[in-house]
Amino acid sequence: MKKNIDVYENATRGLLEKIDNMHLDQMQRLRAKNLTLLFRDSFKLDTVKHATFYIDVGYSYKAFPYDSYGFCRASSFSFVALMNNKDWQLMYIDDLWTYGPHFYVMHLPTKTPFDLTFDQYAYDGVPIPYYLGKPATIDDDGKNVIVRFLKSAGLDFTTAVKNIDRDK
Repeated sequence: MKKNIDVYENATRGLLEKIDNMHLDQMQRLRAKNLTLLFRDSFKLDTVKHATFYIDVGYSYKAFPYDSYGFCRASSFSFVALMNNKDWQLMYIDDLWTYGPHFYVMHLPTKTPFDLTFDQYAYDGVPIPYYLGKPATIDDDGKNVIVRFLKSAGLDFTTAVKNIDRDK
């Protein structure tokens, strides 16, 4: 049996390969791969888990079984904001799904789900019903989630917040 670390790293490599298969322009591809690596590395850090889950929300993240567990909202919101491109749509599967709610990103031109935290379900062999996904928006609480996550990960959250409001 593989260690969770190996499974986690294989999942990260799989996400990078998925980006390569989307035929993005070079800048989008590099940005998407960079964010994927930065976010996946950040999921491992207790400081990021504490800031994302405990400070305002009070979740006991120490009981989370996998590094990507619980980061779907923060990472999907942040990815969409930092990609700053209308080709990427925030998606939501509501809590009618037994394991929901769940957020992920859809690459609209290729209709490819891009789920930075898919492995939190894959570990247990649970398929994610992306066909149930609906477009979502980032509300004010979502902006706070982005700021907590990106700031604790040492990333530029001001750019992300500015990009969220670009259409207003």
